[in-house]
Amino acid sequence: MNLPAQFFPNDLLWLTLVVFALLLARAIFSAPWRTILANEVRSNALIGLSLGIFLFWQLNAGFRPGYNHHLLGATLFVLLFGWQAAFTALSCIMLATWIRSGMPLLTLGLNGLLMIALPIYFSEMMLRFTRRHLPKNFFIFVLCNGFLCGGLAMILVVAFACLLLAGIGPNTWVSVQQNYLIAAPIIIFAEAFTTGALITAFTVSKPEAVLNFDVDEYLTGK
Repeated sequence: MNLPAQFFPNDLLWLTLVVFALLLARAIFSAPWRTILANEVRSNALIGLSLGIFLFWQLNAGFRPGYNHHLLGATLFVLLFGWQAAFTALSCIMLATWIRSGMPLLTLGLNGLLMIALPIYFSEMMLRFTRRHLPKNFFIFVLCNGFLCGGLAMILVVAFACLLLAGIGPNTWVSVQQNYLIAAPIIIFAEAFTTGALITAFTVSKPEAVLNFDVDEYLTGK
């Protein structure tokens, strides 16, 4: 969802913009760009999926401004390219979307923390948890880190968006329920299904494109 500027005080928008800029700078300078760009399949996937996710970000479904939904692609990008490249790519997608739609750039920080930082950090934490505590199995990878994590990440985004709209913005809880939560189950399922389906397709057909998938660990000898 794209939270509009008129819902929130300027001090909050400036603060979140600074925090988001610092997180983005950290992601850009710590990303394994050589590893990503040296692999032709992976670099092509990054370009192609970035264009695809950009199109999905233009397809907003909602009843009123500030209450719209769209697919994020955060979990998918984390699995394919690592959290740093995912953060950078989705930030570029968000910036392009804002410029195309004529939205105030001041809202990049708040929306970026909600739609990029939150699901990306959650997806990275869940990936580390499954690697540490669960067997390295192909089905666990695509089901837990793909389907399940994609859905849970979207649930987190929806939950925090509701808190922002009803707690800080000029909206009542009833208004948020009627205009936003009513469509949330559809976008949660769509995010989970799309993430799971695409990561399954990549790991089966082009495993070399998936930075966080090691064929020797997950498939060889299984």
